[in-house]
Amino acid sequence: MNAIKYFKSLTLPQKLLCFIMAVFGCIFYATVVGNHYYFRTATCDYAVYNFAFWDYSHFHISPVPCWYEFKRGPITFIQDHFSLTLMYFVPIYWLFNWLTDSYTLLLLQVTMTLISAWAIYRLIKLKTNDEWLAVLSVLYYFLLIGHYCSFNSDYHDLTLICCIIPVFLLCFELRKYIAASILFLLLLFAREDISLWLIFIFITLITWHWKEKKVVGYCIIGILVSIAYFIVLFKVLIPMVETPNIQYTLFQYTALGATPGEAFIYIIKHPLDTLKLLYVNPLPNHVFDGVKREFYLVYLISGGFLLFLRPQYFIWFIPLIAQKMFNDNPVRWSMVGYYGDQVTTILPITVFLIIAKLKVKKVQYSLSILVCILALFITGYMMNSNNRAIYWDSSLKENIFNSKFYHPAYDAAKIHIDLKLIPSNAKVCASESILPHLAQRMCGYEFPDVEDAEYLAVFTYHDYYMTDARTYSEKLNSYILNPSWKIIEYDPPFLLMKKIQ
Repeated sequence: MNAIKYFKSLTLPQKLLCFIMAVFGCIFYATVVGNHYYFRTATCDYAVYNFAFWDYSHFHISPVPCWYEFKRGPITFIQDHFSLTLMYFVPIYWLFNWLTDSYTLLLLQVTMTLISAWAIYRLIKLKTNDEWLAVLSVLYYFLLIGHYCSFNSDYHDLTLICCIIPVFLLCFELRKYIAASILFLLLLFAREDISLWLIFIFITLITWHWKEKKVVGYCIIGILVSIAYFIVLFKVLIPMVETPNIQYTLFQYTALGATPGEAFIYIIKHPLDTLKLLYVNPLPNHVFDGVKREFYLVYLISGGFLLFLRPQYFIWFIPLIAQKMFNDNPVRWSMVGYYGDQVTTILPITVFLIIAKLKVKKVQYSLSILVCILALFITGYMMNSNNRAIYWDSSLKENIFNSKFYHPAYDAAKIHIDLKLIPSNAKVCASESILPHLAQRMCGYEFPDVEDAEYLAVFTYHDYYMTDARTYSEKLNSYILNPSWKIIEYDPPFLLMKKIQ
């Protein structure tokens, strides 16, 4: 009854906000749960994250077993990404993982997305004093293609980190500096590249408050701390976790230099060549010529064109675009996976703060509705994999409205029953789509890297992107014919085997 009374007391925009949050919350939760339930999540990265989450929650920092074949020796999660994000959510593991199991991180990610949407609503309302603009900013946020592309990446720390940014901005704008400082520190340690983004976020905040000396002072402190941490991170912290066999490999900007220092010098010495790299494909493979252009067009048409009315808002996009477009990997230039999450997070804030600066209310509301329609159109258009320059997997992972989403070519319910036959502490080897369900254990390997596994849980079709179908089939047949292994369940195309000798 109290909830009903509270809902009735809300204004019309607030009721609409609740409706929007509920609808998209259901869509997002259903998408991530459905993808995992129907075995569409992948070992790289979701099994890796599930292992690290379980490992940290048990107060270990152990080598990730399913990375043995990818690296020249054992590697811990923190050696690949200097990220402490999963450690922040260890209490979530102990509160909910007994119930949500391997779905925990997926559900957490959607929950954080909803929190981010709420923070954007509060921030736009605070800055504009207009509830309708605030509500439409949330609708726009949910309609952007980046959210749906990220479903193909299952879970990623960067998505969670992006969700913290609007909360940090809200606390800062509310002058809750203690809370903002805590979030700032959490963001610094969240991932190795976030400190660079924070520098430009603080510069943007200075443009908001350039007449307020106290606020500008806090921003300058934030910039100096971010710069200092970035230097310490690459000079001290990352080298501390490296070993002779395992070196940090995620600085992949060979067009600029081998290290952040070399890249900075190149940018200073060759500004025109640097600007050219933002748009031009530097690789000899011309298949990727249109990838960067596609990314720009998608977000410009979706509302980014309004940035030209307030060019100062380009500032906090600079590190995001540079990080994407200077990278050696063309996948990172594209719409694929989580690589647009940062833009998706701050574009609604940018667009609606720009709209709010227009003097005529009718123009404000008309533009707000227009950018929502454009975002919906672009999202619908880009859902079709044929309309993308680069695409991962299938559009099923992004679109729960496709009837095929609920009808895989196997009995998912029966496979889940089969997986319960594996003891929680058993050493297991599983194929690409199965291992994410079994990764919360000390020994979980990806087939065909069987190691000392006691159970083998695999799809009989090719389910490992790092090897070809013939090799996969040969490896599987060798275990089927091995007298040391016994088939205990066979629900085509799923096979569960147990080692008996």
